Amino acid sequence: MQKDFEQLEIEQTLDYCEAQGFQCDDRYAALLLKSHIAKGHGVMRISQAMAQKGLAKNVIRQAIDASDCDWFELAKQKAVKKYGTPKTSDHKEKARRVRHLVGQGFSFDQVAYALDYDPYLED
Repeated sequence: MQKDFEQLEIEQTLDYCEAQGFQCDDRYAALLLKSHIAKGHGVMRISQAMAQKGLAKNVIRQAIDASDCDWFELAKQKAVKKYGTPKTSDHKEKARRVRHLVGQGFSFDQVAYALDYDPYLED
C-alpha cells in the first residue's frame, strides 16, 4: 500500500503466494524452531521468539510438539559446552549456571537435569 498498489492486487498476490506454499506459517515455524535448537535454546525462549515474529500460539505449539528434540539432553549439552563439567558444589556458581540456563529458555527440571550431569561418571 505504501508503494501505491491496490488492495485487491495485494490480496491476490498474497493468496497466490500462500497457494504456492511460499507463505506458510507452519513451515516458517519449523525452520525457526530448528534454528533455535541449533543455537541451544530451550522451549520457553523459542516460544517467545516465535511469538515476537508474529506466529500464532497454536502454530508455535504444533511446531514444538512435532519436534523430536530431547530438551533435557539439549540443556545438558548447553551446560557441558559452556562450563565443561556442569556440576559444581559452589552455591554462587551453581546459581549463576541456573540463571544462565533458565535465561536460555529451559525449565527448572531441565536445568536440574543438566547441572546434575557429570561426564566423568558415565559408563
